[in-house]
Amino acid sequence: MQTWILLTGVVVAIALALLIFAVIKVRKQAEIRKEHPGYPEGHWMGQGLGIGMAIGAGLGVALGNIAIGVGMGVAIGVAIGSGLEKQHADEIRPPTEAELALTRQSRIVAIVALVIGVVAFAVVYFLAR
Repeated sequence: MQTWILLTGVVVAIALALLIFAVIKVRKQAEIRKEHPGYPEGHWMGQGLGIGMAIGAGLGVALGNIAIGVGMGVAIGVAIGSGLEKQHADEIRPPTEAELALTRQSRIVAIVALVIGVVAFAVVYFLAR
């Protein structure tokens, strides 16, 4: 029972850390947009992928196979993102150095959170055996 408490604590800590990072990232992006109006290349594609994956996860649950649903969602998301990129073509600009640095930081934070989560799950799994 204590292992589940440990796992829950790790998950909550990771979630809080990611939430704090997300708030900081949104504030930095708002500052960048004040100086450089418009959206960086790929912004709308990312939005479309997010929407498509959410739709796909729902389809996957309905079909009884989430993995296939998410795959379908990625395809749907690419179509949505492509349409959004064309629709907002006049608002798109090249990413700034600050945005590229923020993207690198986001990738590092996501990888670290994933590794910590996998290690915590493995530790709890092997302790429970």
